[in-house]
Amino acid sequence: KPQVLIDKLGERLAYERTGVRLYEAFLLKVASANEGFAPDLEAVAAIRDDERSHFELLGKALQQIGADPTAMTPCADVAGVMASGHLQVLTDPRTTIAQALNSLLAVELADNASWELLIELLQDAGHKDLAQGFTVALQTEEAHLATVKGWLRQAVLEEAT
Repeated sequence: KPQVLIDKLGERLAYERTGVRLYEAFLLKVASANEGFAPDLEAVAAIRDDERSHFELLGKALQQIGADPTAMTPCADVAGVMASGHLQVLTDPRTTIAQALNSLLAVELADNASWELLIELLQDAGHKDLAQGFTVALQTEEAHLATVKGWLRQAVLEEAT
C-alpha cells in the first residue's frame, strides 16, 4: 500500500519541520538562560540545521516518488498535534533548561524510532536508494539523541548539587 509510505514520509516531513521550530525555541531559551548549565549555542544551532536538512531531504524524497510534499497526511497531522506539547514546554519561560531537555529527549527518541521504521518501509517498497540516504539521516539523529542525553544528564546533575 503506497499510501502508507507516503503517509509516513509526510509524518517525518512534518516532524522535521517541527524539529527546526523546537530547536529554534530551545536556542532562545539557552540564550536567555540565567541558570547553571546551558548547552553551547553553536551545538544547538547545528542540530537545528540538521533538522532543516532532514526536512529538505524528505521533501525531495516525496517529490521523487511522485507525492506532494505540501500535502498534510493523516500521520503528519498527528505529529503536529503531538509536537505542540513539546513546543509549549520549550517556549514556557518557567521551564528550566533541564525540563526543556527532557522534552527534547522524548522528541529525539521518537525521531530515531521513526527514521528506523521509515527506512524499513522504503526498503520493503524497493526504494533502496532513498533508504540508504535516510540511513545517513538516522546516524545524525542518533548523534542528536546522544548529545541531548548528555546535556540532560549534565543539567540534572548540576541542579542536584
